[in-house]
Amino acid sequence: MRWFKLNSPRLHGLLLFLGALACVFALHVSAVNSQTVHSELARFRPIEVWRPAHETNFGKRYAKDIYGRPAQNEPIVVLHETVVSAASTIRFFQTPHYNEADQASYHDLITRNGTVVHFVSRKNRAFGAGNSVFRGPNGPEAVKTHRIYPASVNNFAYHISLETPADGNHNGNHHSGYTQAQYRSLAWLVTQSKIPANRVTTHKGVDRSGSRKDPRSFNQRTFNSLFNRFSQLNQTKTVSLPPATFAGPELSD
Repeated sequence: MRWFKLNSPRLHGLLLFLGALACVFALHVSAVNSQTVHSELARFRPIEVWRPAHETNFGKRYAKDIYGRPAQNEPIVVLHETVVSAASTIRFFQTPHYNEADQASYHDLITRNGTVVHFVSRKNRAFGAGNSVFRGPNGPEAVKTHRIYPASVNNFAYHISLETPADGNHNGNHHSGYTQAQYRSLAWLVTQSKIPANRVTTHKGVDRSGSRKDPRSFNQRTFNSLFNRFSQLNQTKTVSLPPATFAGPELSD
């Protein structure tokens, strides 16, 4: 005679007990994993390197536009992608460009392994988005700082670029996307800037020419998740950050 019948209360009770035990175990594993991720993010700081752009490729931020009106816009973050390798981008920004039409820069670049390359101090104006406007809660924002070139967001923008994967070195609309290391460093950088999420945009979002698409294949959900986590950690930080690590990574084509 079998101890358990198919409809036995004992069998139902055992199944309920095993189900509850499995739930408790799953919750425990989830809590452990969550705590591990929390601890890793709390201690996270990317490798940072300085590769200063040539002085022709950036300028000062102006307190007034060319008409003498105050330029007191709150800062924004503009996200880009390189389309070429990080090494090629570094060489271009470090090359003197005395022709104004050739001048360009970002403040920071994030390589495929998550290394942050600093080009221009945030106190200065990087030349990342000509002929641009930010359309936010305060209405359209742009500042004209040059008598020939159109108004742009450069005077109040913090330009961050992601190194494009090798399969994205073209003018198409998509590629294989960015690495988790890049998203983590990006979210860390943006939260460190204290610029709110509603003032984070893309080159495509501010471009008035209709020709800019970057950053293509950007996973907004991944960025938002990491941005929110880092923001929460910054508000209730109990783990001190290690000192910045400055190193010279291999940045080859």
